[in-house]
Amino acid sequence: MSSYSDRCTVYSYRNSQRQSAVIGLSYGAGMAVSRYSRVGQLNTDLIAAAAFGVLKKRGLAGFTMRAVAKALSVTPMALYSHVPDKAGLAALVVNAAITQRPFPRPSGVWQEDMWMMARWTRESRIAHPELVELQRAYRIWTPAMFHQAERWLSLWQQSGLDLERAVRAAGASSLAIGGLVDQEAIYRDWVRPKHAMLSLMPNAHRLLTAEYKPAKTFELGVRSIIEGLHTRLSEDQRRRAPVKKKSSSQRLGTRWLQGDDTCL
Repeated sequence: MSSYSDRCTVYSYRNSQRQSAVIGLSYGAGMAVSRYSRVGQLNTDLIAAAAFGVLKKRGLAGFTMRAVAKALSVTPMALYSHVPDKAGLAALVVNAAITQRPFPRPSGVWQEDMWMMARWTRESRIAHPELVELQRAYRIWTPAMFHQAERWLSLWQQSGLDLERAVRAAGASSLAIGGLVDQEAIYRDWVRPKHAMLSLMPNAHRLLTAEYKPAKTFELGVRSIIEGLHTRLSEDQRRRAPVKKKSSSQRLGTRWLQGDDTCL
């Protein structure tokens, strides 16, 4: 059975000083993009900006090479000089969106740095909700995604866990925090239930009608995930740590302290 990475495609793009700024252009900036492309300056930065605009305006169904080419006033074939296919176009947009906002500066406290990275992830998803569908539709990896994974595991390694447990913690926490972000997006515009059946279920009524504070709920969830995983895996690490054997002199010393004069 193939691994997840076997079913994904890795796309690599040359870094550009303008890349993070260009993705911030709205679809209304399409005229500027078109003007530049017509004078022979088509590049991945401009393609990313136009593709992101198409995605925001038309959604995943309208995210096509033809639509992006039209926004740039070029032929679809012109895009293939810069991206291999539509999955490559999606990777270009995702990579540019991630690099739009730099990672938080390290504080030197691994728990706080993890929390700031989790908050960065949430804010990025809120800023670009369309990218979630794009990533689900096209199983891609980009350099920016690799940097994000590298940073996350390095923080877990700072926690004192050995490499094996740090990897387990990084994987489990990534899934859990990603789930929090995705569920918040689903219930952001949630309509509170008013079903008559709730009158017979007081606990369900309290839970489903309680005041919901997204940011505070997210922070509580993230910190609980981090603390819980660290506590559990630290205990496992201590429990499974090899017991050091005492040397012969240490054994004799212990016997003497216990009153065994036969060791003299």
